[in-house]
Amino acid sequence: MTQRITKAMLKKRLDILNDVFGYDREPYSKAPIPSDRNRIKGNHGTFIIDSAYGGHRLSQMSCPNGGTGERDLSPRGTARETYDIINAWIDAGEQMKRKLESE
Repeated sequence: MTQRITKAMLKKRLDILNDVFGYDREPYSKAPIPSDRNRIKGNHGTFIIDSAYGGHRLSQMSCPNGGTGERDLSPRGTARETYDIINAWIDAGEQMKRKLESE
């Protein structure tokens, strides 16, 4: 019998994925400029989980100028499918790191 994948499990794997690629774990942060105290900026590159209608998908923040936006990296699927996709990205990132370190 397979284990049920929870949102907490997806979040833990997502944190690992962001760490592997060196991105912030949180998709948004407050602007560092004092005059923009209440302004929220998107953390460009951060991986996120987009959940809607009972499905999930892996997405990535796409906001190079501090705006807000995201791009989809996988189709919407079950929690298990999304968990497997995140694991594949983690494996790919770790393999790329090992390749770069060996050169």
